[in-house]
Amino acid sequence: MSTSKTLQLVNSVELFIRSFIHTPLIKQGLFTSLLLTSCLEDIAPSTDLSGEPIKIGGSAETYEILELFVKAYQTKSANTQFDFFPPSQTSGGVQGVKSAVLDIGGVSRIPALEESDEQVTYLRLANAPLVVIVHNSVTGITNITGEHIKAIYSGQITNWKDLGGPNADIVLFDFTEDENEKRVLRETYLGQDLKITPNAVVFPEDDELVETATITKFSMATVVYEKNLDDLPITLLSIDGIVPSAQTIQSGQYPMTLPLGVVLKKQPSSSTLAFLKFATSPEGRQILNDTSYVPFEAN
Repeated sequence: MSTSKTLQLVNSVELFIRSFIHTPLIKQGLFTSLLLTSCLEDIAPSTDLSGEPIKIGGSAETYEILELFVKAYQTKSANTQFDFFPPSQTSGGVQGVKSAVLDIGGVSRIPALEESDEQVTYLRLANAPLVVIVHNSVTGITNITGEHIKAIYSGQITNWKDLGGPNADIVLFDFTEDENEKRVLRETYLGQDLKITPNAVVFPEDDELVETATITKFSMATVVYEKNLDDLPITLLSIDGIVPSAQTIQSGQYPMTLPLGVVLKKQPSSSTLAFLKFATSPEGRQILNDTSYVPFEAN
């Protein structure tokens, strides 16, 4: 590629990322990140980085969408190689980028203030809705209110008959407190100080939780929505009469979502930026539209 074309590509990606990277939290000053500005000019135009694999790691929740982007991108740029590290957590993605082990760190929460500095930039890609599911044995209930969710998790409501369902004890499955799903649940409905009922069965992994919920009568859980849930013996409840959709999530009517994004280096390679430009392009957004994820739209 010629020098002029390389500079044109880098500059166009810079403008795209700078216009896409803002979130309400960033605008409010609650999260600070270094935007991609002069660092792009620091990349020598003659440097050919196309042979270097793009190293990806971090939050396991982001791997599915990143793998979808990679699969589609390699049909257009077959020479671009990717190395996926074993999945970990958001903190691992941030630290991996800071230590230059990773080019892209997947994150399933907005990085905390203490994690943000001049070494990394945050880019939000999508929202993954969290849904309340109940086993199909819980008949007569298709909607639940935010107050009812809180009452069940606190142990104030313990029988489905109190919500118009069968006369059966509620079997509550829950995440550990350090899981991002639980953090979102607390932020939206439970509150930070709510004491969870000791009768809740706690799972460290969401796959195990979902599997157990499908075979346990009268159970309830809050999980990340995936399309395969529609084929399981469970019912997805609307919350306060609202179901998750692209419209209700983007409008804020359905607030319980997991933010999925990435962090990248202060001086990312041109190949990394080109890949992220594809991921946030209309074609990339269409990839997400064909899944259970909702593309992020900056307000």
